[in-house]
Amino acid sequence: MKKHFKPANEKILVRSYDENILKQIKNEIKEIKITPTIAKIIASRGIKTKEDFDAFFSPKISCFNNPFFFSDMEKACERIKKAIINKEKIFIYGDYDVDGITATATLLRFLDSLSADCSYYLPNRLLQGYGLSIDGIKAIAQSGAKLIITVDCGITSFQEIQLANSLGIDVIVTDHHEPKEKLPEAYAILNPKLPACKYPDDSLAGVGVALKLIQALAKYLGAKNELWEKYLDLVAVGTAADIVPLIGENRIIAAIGFKKLASTKNEGLKSLLSIQGCLGEEITTRDIVFRLAPCINAVGRLGDSRRGVELFLTDDSAIAALYAKELKQANVERRALDNSIQQEAFLWVEQNCDPDKDYVIVSGSKNWHCGVIGIAASKIVEKYHRPAILFAVQNDGIARGSGRSIDSFHLHDALCKCSFLLEEFGGHSAAAGMTIKENNIDLFRKKLNEIAYNTLTKDDFIPKIIADAEVSLNELTYDFFSFIRKMEPFGPGNMRPVFVCKNLRNKFTPKVYADKHVKLVVTDDNMCYMDAIAFNYGERKNELEQSNTFKIAFTLEENEWQGKKNLQLKVKGVETC
Repeated sequence: MKKHFKPANEKILVRSYDENILKQIKNEIKEIKITPTIAKIIASRGIKTKEDFDAFFSPKISCFNNPFFFSDMEKACERIKKAIINKEKIFIYGDYDVDGITATATLLRFLDSLSADCSYYLPNRLLQGYGLSIDGIKAIAQSGAKLIITVDCGITSFQEIQLANSLGIDVIVTDHHEPKEKLPEAYAILNPKLPACKYPDDSLAGVGVALKLIQALAKYLGAKNELWEKYLDLVAVGTAADIVPLIGENRIIAAIGFKKLASTKNEGLKSLLSIQGCLGEEITTRDIVFRLAPCINAVGRLGDSRRGVELFLTDDSAIAALYAKELKQANVERRALDNSIQQEAFLWVEQNCDPDKDYVIVSGSKNWHCGVIGIAASKIVEKYHRPAILFAVQNDGIARGSGRSIDSFHLHDALCKCSFLLEEFGGHSAAAGMTIKENNIDLFRKKLNEIAYNTLTKDDFIPKIIADAEVSLNELTYDFFSFIRKMEPFGPGNMRPVFVCKNLRNKFTPKVYADKHVKLVVTDDNMCYMDAIAFNYGERKNELEQSNTFKIAFTLEENEWQGKKNLQLKVKGVETC
């Protein structure tokens, strides 16, 4: 009898530390009172010295790396300078997601400030898919352009760049995606992931690479830093939205850019912040990811991503307000499509998949919209904790796919081993896009699962929550919370600290609200108690209620209700006894 998929309950682990490093931290860092818990939090971020501490807690533009560490950077700057002097038409070729849209707008605004003859081209996600296209290159050639600068794409566009070369167009590639062994024959390539590149930070988003280009151009042309620093608000939005690690330069970009957002001069950003209720607020990574980015992404997912670029290019507040309203409406439409596909995908998994055989979930449908299948794939990974790839099958027999993965399965590496079945693909360890012939999907599913059988164990399908430290409830004070706030901006590589409390009990009966969330008041042996909120734990309400004691992994957050603020535990995982 076939087993059915069930969401796996999480396992809570506590990070271990080298005691010598904890002592070193306590001895070297005198600015704050270093308790054992705070020492562990600092150590969990790789901070060992006073210099590490200052760089982390006081990120500065002066800490940016020299952009000329990039291979081909000087060559790229010289070619752009020549194009500006000779009044050659330049086209920026972007991508349709937030990273690509913000990178396109940033580079275009900067080149406009240098009086360059510049325009842009974004592919239609539904018709052309990701990256450079033959049609796009031909359209740009007809405009008379002599230089294309890609942003957030191009590193695997071999045929398209070859076509551009044959049409007398030079191509400068700026990208952050994984390169193949062979590189396209571009005039210059800026990508920190190139094996020969000596740039010290390879975690930049596409918009981050574009930022390094304009930083280098400003220096190359003898301009002041203010010429490029003013775009950090826009760059921060693209960086946070692309879910890259918020460490190194990305942390500097986000920390400074988020502050600039509060008083942004970009009319488009201002209108989007306003319509989403963020204007004037202190912006966090969560605001970008859940309030701004979905609106920007929505227009690209549904076809016309140019509205996102135009939003950030306009200096007219009335026009900006109209574009912001369009983006918000597109996101409403996107959510409706997304919810429908998610439910269909969940049902398909329950009816067709076997947890002992389907290590990777692969499915496709002619009813699915290619613009939102990536979100649905993410939800499958979130629910079942195993890699997932969903395909939107087109009428021409070609299926466009989007995949998401778990930490223990490098999706791009796996796709490389299945490349003979794919028409094209690209991405990285956690996410990828691809196209395939419809009649190859079943074979692709089989081959990908063969790879997964040799890579994964069933233990990989149990979500693991790594707590930074074990704490008691009486440690969770506002002074402690204030220190945590100083660690922002949070994101991959610097996630909000997770703590664990053991031997907790219910002070009152847990309550379910909105049919899926559980509100608790927990207490310990010291008679301390705190509010806790467990989002999407409705199905486990009885388990929580009937347990004598339980262990909770959580983040510490502030909740405001009817003008009153209090600290509460935001539950990340539960182990019941």
